[in-house]
Amino acid sequence: MSTTLRNWRRLLAAFLALSVIATACGSSSTDVTDAVTDAVDEAVDEATGEDEAMEEEDHSDDEAAMEEDEAMEEEEAMEEVAMISDECNIPNPAEEVEIDVMGWEFPIITQYADELEECEDGNYSFNVQFLDSAEAQDAMRLDGATGSPEFEMYQGSNSFILELANSGALMPLNDLIEKYGADYGLDEIDQAFFDFASLDGDIYAIPMVSNTMHVFYNEPKLAEVGVEVPTTFEEALAACPAIKGAGYDTGFLYMLSAGWAWSIEFSSVLGANGVRFVDTETNEPLFNSPEGIDAANTLKAMLDECGGTAASTYSTDDIQAAFQTGEIILGHTWASRAAAMDDPEASTEVGNIQFAPALSTGGDILAAPAYIDGYGIPKGVDPEIVDEIFLAILAASDRESQEAAAEFGLVTRAGVTNVNGPRDGAAAEASLVNGRGPDLPTAAAAIARAKVGDAMVTILDGTSVEDALAAAEAAYIEEATAQGLLGS
Repeated sequence: MSTTLRNWRRLLAAFLALSVIATACGSSSTDVTDAVTDAVDEAVDEATGEDEAMEEEDHSDDEAAMEEDEAMEEEEAMEEVAMISDECNIPNPAEEVEIDVMGWEFPIITQYADELEECEDGNYSFNVQFLDSAEAQDAMRLDGATGSPEFEMYQGSNSFILELANSGALMPLNDLIEKYGADYGLDEIDQAFFDFASLDGDIYAIPMVSNTMHVFYNEPKLAEVGVEVPTTFEEALAACPAIKGAGYDTGFLYMLSAGWAWSIEFSSVLGANGVRFVDTETNEPLFNSPEGIDAANTLKAMLDECGGTAASTYSTDDIQAAFQTGEIILGHTWASRAAAMDDPEASTEVGNIQFAPALSTGGDILAAPAYIDGYGIPKGVDPEIVDEIFLAILAASDRESQEAAAEFGLVTRAGVTNVNGPRDGAAAEASLVNGRGPDLPTAAAAIARAKVGDAMVTILDGTSVEDALAAAEAAYIEEATAQGLLGS
């Protein structure tokens, strides 16, 4: 019962008692009324004061309780979103999350894999499987085609990412980027890098590595042979006899052992000739053209006259090892392999390997691509852990992680460098700025790249350049028409 109600009952009882007393004593009703009124006023003031004091006390207690509840809620919320660590600054999942990662290894990617492992201080665990680049791509194609992938993260270059996206094997990341991008500084990555990994406005990977291709050469051994560093394909072809005559199996190495490698190299030489794979407006194929035949013949000459067995069998890993051991003294490969040249545990040629811009066909455009590598998420993974997978990608590619990765190659966040970075900076920059640029980020171009690679690798088996390009064109037209990208 409230204090006010008790006091009003007390006042009523007092009023009745006074009335009885007054009547018994013969007092006038006016005197009684005045006395009762005074008493009531005094009691009301007293009761009101008590109530106000109690209400203030109750209100104070309520505020304290509310503050305590809010503090507990905030503490519980903080516990729910507690970050794993300073090195892995993402929320620790409430339950264990296991993520299988597929890709191919080179120095900067190894660093990113190490960044992923830092998240294992929380409830994450990672199984990173590296294969040879060609084998890894084949494995991801097969895994993605099942619709129920065994892997939760794919690592790949933009051309491969776009191939998987066009086949329906990757999920777009736009919603996740919108949800988490501001908190993890994704605006530090230039939109041009995201465009590399986009089809029709959908983004399929987080760009982590900026990459290109350029010339590698063993400076002291090339000087012994008396050969200067070539700047054009014509000069490279002219240098090969002297190098091979000095006892080396390969004069100038281009990697042409796999379909995807033929596609990249052909696209670069074709681009140096001023032509793209397809028309950007009509999607009509442009690669089976005089410029395309010239580009393909250039690569076949590099294969036949300079490459030797290595060009038709060596993977990118093999080329890296061949430079590290002095087996090869002149060639063209990925900028991301430059850091490995100075690895004392793997290289006997530390400090000997130098770098130059990519070759040209005689014009202003260098036969060099502009690429990114990054992580994407295959379609069909468990939807319950998609956010956790994406957050793991963000942890591996945040600013701190890219600062560490910059020791081994070019990264994608603006202003990130490393004083211990590889020595090929000038060659890589020249090749990026003056090269043919990125692959066209369209479904039609992705089909063309795949079909060209499939057809041109048969040159190793004796197919002529003309027949290979004709086969690629026919296969492209069939597939692009089936997808509604070309008129019937």
